Amino acid sequence: MNINKVLAQEIANKVMQVIPYNVNIMDDIGRIIGSGDPKRIDNYHQGATLAIEQESIVSIYHSEGGAKPGVNIPIYFRNRIIGVIGISGDPLVVSPFAELVRITAELLINQEFLFKERRIKEQMKEEFLYQWIFRNEEYDETLINNGEVFGIDLSIERRAIVIKSTVNKKVPLHDQEFVFRLTPNLTLFIVPCQSEIITRIEKSLANNEYKLGVGNPYTQVNTSVHEAKRAIEIADKLGMNQIHCDYKDLKFIDYLTNKDNSLNDMNNFYQELEENSKGRELMETLISYITNSGDMNAISKELHIHRNSLAYRLQKIEILTNKNPKKFTDLFELFTGYVLYKMQTS
Repeated sequence: MNINKVLAQEIANKVMQVIPYNVNIMDDIGRIIGSGDPKRIDNYHQGATLAIEQESIVSIYHSEGGAKPGVNIPIYFRNRIIGVIGISGDPLVVSPFAELVRITAELLINQEFLFKERRIKEQMKEEFLYQWIFRNEEYDETLINNGEVFGIDLSIERRAIVIKSTVNKKVPLHDQEFVFRLTPNLTLFIVPCQSEIITRIEKSLANNEYKLGVGNPYTQVNTSVHEAKRAIEIADKLGMNQIHCDYKDLKFIDYLTNKDNSLNDMNNFYQELEENSKGRELMETLISYITNSGDMNAISKELHIHRNSLAYRLQKIEILTNKNPKKFTDLFELFTGYVLYKMQTS
């Protein structure tokens, strides 16, 4: 631990609040790095040099060269001299303050050291957490051991929760729960499977607009992170209004959009439909037909059209696509093509 100029000046300022004398702080070679007299900064202090050499308090009674009367006390950190604190004035007057000043300086230095040590540990833990959650490869022994150092058991299953919101509110965390800011609008939580974090999120974000992506549980948390982010992406692109986007409910769509390229020729059909009002009517009819499980009465009521008009629209879709919506396999292909189109063009 060394004394930098910022810390040295802080020590000088604090000590001078307690005693009515000028104070100088010197480094381990006797150079003044903090002082109540700014003009003395970076000058070498003869009394400090002697205090370092003799490893004891040095008193100067008369001005000699650049030295002024005062006492100079070595500052120790873990049994090593790391600097000197000098009190200007008649040694007979200022000497009684020497021990008080030394203790004050060493307390401030220890406080600074503990703060830096804690900050370094927090930084190391943060770096480990990012390596952990974004790691694609299997966990090796080094990562597992590092997890144990920070009290994190990498063998248990965890799930990722991603919040999409413009509101930044803190959600209370429990043991083994971690939070990361991915973007200004995306916050990631890594929690054990049994965690009730969603209830706490709902409470914290009540009356605010947000969307929640939930991944499946894994020991390899990076997979769950990808799923949680993907769940929100799919819901956004398909215009789903639900707040909770659970990947297990959207996995089929994700599989189709990533694995099945044979239905891309449906894109032109849906693009043509969206380019005119009659086409958009057919698309709206198809989606209503799917969401209402083919119930003609419910579809007619939802679209405010007669059953005959509905039958005409379904026939029109069949003519244009050579796919009969009333046939399950054809309807599946129509729906898959719609999903692909929306995912690729939104």
